[in-house]
Amino acid sequence: MKTKLAILTRNFSKIGGGAESLAVSLATAMLDECDITVISQGFDQSPQLFKHIQVPRLALRTRWINQLWFSWYTKRITRQGFDVVHSYENLTHGQVQTVSVKTVHASLQQRRMSALRIALSPRLLAYLWLEKKRLCSAGHHSVFVSQFVHDETLAILPNIPASSVVPPGVDIPLREFSSQEKSAARDALGLQTGIMTVGFVGHDFKKKGLGTLLKAAALLDFDLQIMVVGKPAQASQYSDLVAALGPGKSCRFMGVLSDMPRAYAAMDCLAHPTTQDVFPMVLLEAMAKHVPVVTTAEPYNNMASLLQDRSDAVLLPSPDDVTGMAAALSQINSDPAFRKKLTLQGFAFAQQYSWDVAKAKYYQVYRKVTNRAPR
Repeated sequence: MKTKLAILTRNFSKIGGGAESLAVSLATAMLDECDITVISQGFDQSPQLFKHIQVPRLALRTRWINQLWFSWYTKRITRQGFDVVHSYENLTHGQVQTVSVKTVHASLQQRRMSALRIALSPRLLAYLWLEKKRLCSAGHHSVFVSQFVHDETLAILPNIPASSVVPPGVDIPLREFSSQEKSAARDALGLQTGIMTVGFVGHDFKKKGLGTLLKAAALLDFDLQIMVVGKPAQASQYSDLVAALGPGKSCRFMGVLSDMPRAYAAMDCLAHPTTQDVFPMVLLEAMAKHVPVVTTAEPYNNMASLLQDRSDAVLLPSPDDVTGMAAALSQINSDPAFRKKLTLQGFAFAQQYSWDVAKAKYYQVYRKVTNRAPR
């Protein structure tokens, strides 16, 4: 008999942010084991795969008020009918809580926010209350996407009753893209086929380091094109840097793409000089698709603690390291042996994080919270 599973997330969409994509991917991986109902406000999936309960949107679009509303509404409709309630949001309820970003408690402590300022902010008080109820309530099991976030959170909230660390999973393809497939992907995306193609994926261009990538590209003495995948609202802020790229170089803002395998097929490498990431899925996805990666080291990217510099990926000491980014792109372009090493080692790293591994660990958590013996 399948586990009756409720998944709570405000937006259930593969093309959303990392947490939203994680919820969709894990739910898809769990379809054989679970009877899944998605409870959300946004739902961008085939109804043939998942049952769906729509949470009404408030006319008042204040985010923290909507969060309280979403918590109240979903608690009311999940009191019965489910074996496991699995939340990806700051909510007061749910036996399983996936924590994929730095907590509000940790962020405010690191910013040294004064107690008075917090006390005068209904928004902060609401988030802190929800987060404490989420993580410290009896019967809740918190699942952190990285050991770093786990340790950081327990240092601030030591009364978390139960927790695990389960990194996100990734689809592992059977083989590398052929040169014909890479050319076809570039043709389909309107890109040139004969020059280096550098991918950049993320909705927050500043946080993910697009400025560093563009400045580095301007220093290079060979032709290349940058394809930026993500919500294009911020594109105009980078018009001067794009204009400064010089002859033979270009930057295309592709918007949000539903066919990410095609996007990875078009790339010669992925640049991700992030200023803050816990466990960026985009790196795993790129490495699984045999795409070399250039990213930042700790403390900017916590995944970097698991990576070997210049073996699994190129790790920059700072998200502002323009010369380091330029040097990495130049070597990936001109040194086939180095490019192959990054490709093979990165793929081997990604293989450790398949969805088969991730879903098995999550199902162990489900058994714990339902006191169900393995079957």
